[in-house]
Amino acid sequence: MGHTGMRRVTMLLLLVFVGAPLAALLAAGVASSLLGAAVRIPVAAPPADLALAPVRFTTRDGVEIAAWSAEAEAPKATVIIAPGFGSSRGDAAGGLYALMRDLLGRDYSVLALDLRNHGESGDGPRLLAGGIDEAADIVAALDWIKRRHPSRRIAVYGIDLGAAAALVAVAGDPRIEAVVSADLFARAEPFLSGVLVRRAAWPALAADLGLWGLRHLRGERREPTDMAVLAAHLPPMPWLIVQSAADPLVPLAEGQALAKAAPWAAFWVAPAPALDHPLLAGGGLHGRAHEFHREDWIEIVASFLDSTFATMFG
Repeated sequence: MGHTGMRRVTMLLLLVFVGAPLAALLAAGVASSLLGAAVRIPVAAPPADLALAPVRFTTRDGVEIAAWSAEAEAPKATVIIAPGFGSSRGDAAGGLYALMRDLLGRDYSVLALDLRNHGESGDGPRLLAGGIDEAADIVAALDWIKRRHPSRRIAVYGIDLGAAAALVAVAGDPRIEAVVSADLFARAEPFLSGVLVRRAAWPALAADLGLWGLRHLRGERREPTDMAVLAAHLPPMPWLIVQSAADPLVPLAEGQALAKAAPWAAFWVAPAPALDHPLLAGGGLHGRAHEFHREDWIEIVASFLDSTFATMFG
């Protein structure tokens, strides 16, 4: 091989072994900034008719969590509300205030929190823990409730990342007696890639490259969180899987995989709304089953909670 050929081979090797990691590192930096900006949305002020008290507590690994608390008149239980990735406890677009109002109206106290790295809560060491680190936020919420109401029974209503945190927490903490998971991903990686593709208009390949770089080159390395595997190892417990039929971020197949892994769980597929539904103008379908199907939600979700908690008041 002549000098020209050797030069070309050398350049090709440099491109593969140096250029590709540099490209991944650059993509990781941009991905980190975009994802970081996406999760720090402002917390909208609550409506006047909701008597929400601001509270703060600290997780066992030292992260300060911001939350709102409201007590029902005769609480059957407290429902911890754990919003999804890129959301907050005051996410008006996600209809969380209306959800709190309906829970309070059914005699469930609420504790709505911002997960770490979200809203007004403190920073955690990793943005892409997929529910593993965020489980400590749920445990801290449990601790806060039990300090004030030792006999209080507790459920968690979680949306995507919040639901993942709840499942990780429930695997090691029996104080959670029921879980409602809304549009929970079976695996975190495709979901986060979808966030970059849909919210930041990235090509799918660039999104995957950026996430790979974050995990392997920026210190966020963690085995992918597989909720279906975790679900298969959970002991049977009251769990309602809520899956939006037309969710573009968490496809129906994800919810079906969870239901297959935990055949003892209840499974509700929220139907796809009409394409001209007025609520679609305010955002997508993800995590919004309560808004699009409120009457069905009250019948199915509230009845599910009642089946667990209506026999004992705490």
